[in-house]
Amino acid sequence: MDLFVFNDIEKDDTIKAMVERDNIPLLRGIVRFAETEGVTSDSIKEYVVSLLANDDNILSQLARSGKKIGKDLKGFAKLDADLVFKKLLGKAAVKYSASGNDTGFYEGYIESIRSITMANSPEELLDRLILHYQILGCGSLAKYIAYRYDGEELSGIPDFDKTKFDDLVGLERQKKILMDNTEAFLDGKFSNNMLLFGDRGSGKSSSVKALLNMYADRGLRVVELPKSAITRIPKLTAELAKSPHKYILFLDDLTFERHDTEYRALKIAMEGQLQAAAGNVLVCATSNRRHLIRETIADREGGEFNVNDNMQEMLSLAERFGISLFFPSPDPKEYINIVKVLLERGGIEMTEDIRKEAVQWEMRYGGKSGRCAKQFVTDYVNKHGDFKEGDEV
Repeated sequence: MDLFVFNDIEKDDTIKAMVERDNIPLLRGIVRFAETEGVTSDSIKEYVVSLLANDDNILSQLARSGKKIGKDLKGFAKLDADLVFKKLLGKAAVKYSASGNDTGFYEGYIESIRSITMANSPEELLDRLILHYQILGCGSLAKYIAYRYDGEELSGIPDFDKTKFDDLVGLERQKKILMDNTEAFLDGKFSNNMLLFGDRGSGKSSSVKALLNMYADRGLRVVELPKSAITRIPKLTAELAKSPHKYILFLDDLTFERHDTEYRALKIAMEGQLQAAAGNVLVCATSNRRHLIRETIADREGGEFNVNDNMQEMLSLAERFGISLFFPSPDPKEYINIVKVLLERGGIEMTEDIRKEAVQWEMRYGGKSGRCAKQFVTDYVNKHGDFKEGDEV
């Protein structure tokens, strides 16, 4: 077809079959696509649109980075849109409708693909593609709101935890600080890396998930990575800097030994390298330890200067987090209140007998915490409440 800007899609085997009107390989490709990614009833047209929307070309690169698109570049892209409309989006020789299963894609991505698929002219097609690039970017980073990074590959998480801040009873101060910082981040204002530390089951990780669910529609994304991938953060942030979204790099349950190489790598990645930090990336870590580094008896020995050096070394990482929030375990009264609120959401009123059961539960399982309260309520509602599949506690 000799496209100028979107020429990479010509290499696709299904597109080749479409151009050549070779229906057998065409349908093979369409069936695979429709049943894994399809979100409309016009699978063939959607296939072409999906390739265009996820094509990494000079037009999509400029649009997703917020840069100017020149008249000449747009003119060549318009020529491509004309040809695509004529050769690929005309009356299809075959039809196929997807089964309609959940793709796990972000709803905003699905709506955009549907809008582009409904374009009635080359001009509409191009305008909607550019809008897609500007708001969502392209490729995997456009399709999901949560990701995992193993140090090499960034993969989307289709079924992300739906925790909301309303699910976290108490913690009002912590919630407000996290929301204020995140809103500043999304608004392009000064914002801080975040360290959430405290007792297990106190809501640290759940708060990060709640942030994502609250602000996903404003462009917030979360990338979860293990400690072993910390040395690759500069590479990751360079890739994320190309996207229109804002990203929280999420390091869950983080603790270092003094000899860990990742410890120094994280210090440098957060503050200390010559490369400027990406303006669309923050780091958020959760830990049971305020200073992140496991302290040993040896750290407190060897004289005043040695002890001071050891303390400064431990503080040097924690201080790179502008926000350090403590998440305490609830006291007995707070624990019972969490149980009471969660029970009410399951349609059950707190009684003295239930209170006694809740206390016995926390004595048997893990002690007083928000997590323990939720586990008790889940068990109790399953046994006694009008609880249906899909309901949330």
